[in-house]
Amino acid sequence: MADNGKQDLGIVKIDDEVIGTIAAIAAKGVSGVHKIATSFVGGIVLFFRKIPDAGVKVSVKEDGVHLYLGIIVDYGINIPELTWKVQKAIKEEVEKSTGFKVSQVNITVEGIHHPQHKTD
Repeated sequence: MADNGKQDLGIVKIDDEVIGTIAAIAAKGVSGVHKIATSFVGGIVLFFRKIPDAGVKVSVKEDGVHLYLGIIVDYGINIPELTWKVQKAIKEEVEKSTGFKVSQVNITVEGIHHPQHKTD
């Protein structure tokens, strides 16, 4: 019997793709994030599989989960404030959903979306 009073029924694993999906959904939920940036290969995966975590790299280390993602932000937004909000949202959501400690959320702003210019 585990400390929480629940019967031990076996091992539960959470795939890195699931953690990436949680992170991507949390990031996209922050106002000012236009979309998650993907590499060429990630774009192809996204096109065929429609997975929301394309562009999020997950690394589980001894000190916790490390997440790496690129984002495209809306024009006119305060980038330092936005990236802090994204980091906070991802950390909170991944920790709440998985129980894992998130030790790093590394964000690269890879572009700006301007509604009058069709750049993406």
